[in-house]
Amino acid sequence: MLSLILPFWDDFFLIIAIVVLGWILAGATAKSSHRIFSAAGLELTSLLAFISLLALLWLTPMPFNLHFVLLWCLSTQLLLLGWRFAARQYHNMMGHHNNQPHTSWLVGYASQSGTAEHLARQSTRQLQTAGKRVQMLPLNALAETPLHSFEQALFIVSTYGEGEAPDNGQHFLQHAMQQQPDLSKLKFAVLALGDRSYQHFCAFGHWLHDWLTQQRASAIQPLVPWDQGQRDNSPWQQWQQLLQTLGASESSPVNQPSWFKVPLQSRYCVNPGSQGNPCFVVKLSRQEGMHWLPGDIVEVQPEHSRCSIALWLTEHQVFGCQQVRFYDELIPLCRALAQIELPKQGPNTDENLEQWLHQQPLLPLRSYSIASIADEGQLTLLVRQVKTEQGLGLGSGWLTSYALEGQPIQLRIRSHPNFHLPNDDRPIIFICNGTGIAGIRGLLAERVKRGHQRNWLLVGERQQAVDNFFAKDLQRWQQLGFLPELDRVFSRDGNQIRYVQHQLAERMTELKAWLEQGAAIYICGSLHGMGQDVDQLLQAELGTEQLQALQQQGRYRRDLY
Repeated sequence: MLSLILPFWDDFFLIIAIVVLGWILAGATAKSSHRIFSAAGLELTSLLAFISLLALLWLTPMPFNLHFVLLWCLSTQLLLLGWRFAARQYHNMMGHHNNQPHTSWLVGYASQSGTAEHLARQSTRQLQTAGKRVQMLPLNALAETPLHSFEQALFIVSTYGEGEAPDNGQHFLQHAMQQQPDLSKLKFAVLALGDRSYQHFCAFGHWLHDWLTQQRASAIQPLVPWDQGQRDNSPWQQWQQLLQTLGASESSPVNQPSWFKVPLQSRYCVNPGSQGNPCFVVKLSRQEGMHWLPGDIVEVQPEHSRCSIALWLTEHQVFGCQQVRFYDELIPLCRALAQIELPKQGPNTDENLEQWLHQQPLLPLRSYSIASIADEGQLTLLVRQVKTEQGLGLGSGWLTSYALEGQPIQLRIRSHPNFHLPNDDRPIIFICNGTGIAGIRGLLAERVKRGHQRNWLLVGERQQAVDNFFAKDLQRWQQLGFLPELDRVFSRDGNQIRYVQHQLAERMTELKAWLEQGAAIYICGSLHGMGQDVDQLLQAELGTEQLQALQQQGRYRRDLY
């Protein structure tokens, strides 16, 4: 036998190479069809093997066995027919199985500052860990992914401004008000975030819950309101109980930012003689462990004035220097009273004082944009005094009047990812008015640090002589080439009142040119007035669809109050 093969040794290697190539091609075909042993792969392999057999019979002097060749062809084709039948039956069975109804979960969110989005992501992870098929979407995306395609939905939404939907829920709100879908197969629950000190507490969450009910969706449980102005996490614990009832993994604690006691370093009024209320630059010492990014927000725990506490103690005949344990800290009673909403009735003489204290709600937190970057070594705020019939506002009164220099200020830093800068050096158009320049100033300082020069600032205030906030910084950055475009609008300086939105309308051609170059728009300041007017102007000039596209691309960001 060896003597017969040796003369054709080179051809033998050729035949082996053909066979190996056949298997490689068969494997590639099977891989492309996502089936390891596909009929196409077997057919290709059999064809190449048949060619190899013919070559072997032709190259060797052995008798040509026609019966063997026909038997090979017949058995191969029968094998392929059987394989095709079995594969068809298998795939039909799998297709039928895949078409069976399965539980499809939605975790929808509407978030302006990023808190609701963070909680939605945490809830999504819990459900996915438990093996649930979950899709997490902002509410605006539900215009393209209808609600009726889900069987169960959990919504975590915040309320923005005076009862309005956040930016990534506005399109859904407009779309939903024009639609009446049949959601009779949908089961849902709503976790609503808000601030009880505002008149329209959790208004958007209540609207969403009512709208879903009107569309015949079934509520798994009543709406869960969560007052973000308090340190009470019981609403999140209630939400966790719901998730566990629905089969989620173990309870997950909410990741709240750390609290710091930061000494008040200095404060000074920056607009004496202004027609508006006094504004103060407040500087706080940076403590170890304090980290923030430009665009983040500081939440301050305000306190009453010493005079208010003294009057309350005198009226209710309570000794204010006695020590009490308040939020895991042993402090004088007068310090604890400074942080709560003072009730009209004091504690009874036989009542446990510490229990009575914990029954009283804390003063609501107050949020401020951070005007400095961490590299500057201090946390800088720009605070305008709010004046009411009862006196100064809670937060502004505490920071600009009641707190003494060197006195610790209780605060925490809340991440605001929706107002962070992009990582690239794209052009950015900054629009702000009033104290909104604080947040913009922090963003610009970071852009200067990174060496990104394509910045355009449009800023509005009352009078140039007294309301020109951070003027030295803006002038220096302009001279260094980091502010090639700077538009300052002072509404009370001319014969005609002009606001920043008027200046923007006049420069719409330049704005469109910047957008064509990939620019992003950042807006910070008052919601009513400037914020709404600028949004309406952009919708009129760019079109609603383009503005929504910019928002989805992260190129239209707002921090309004």
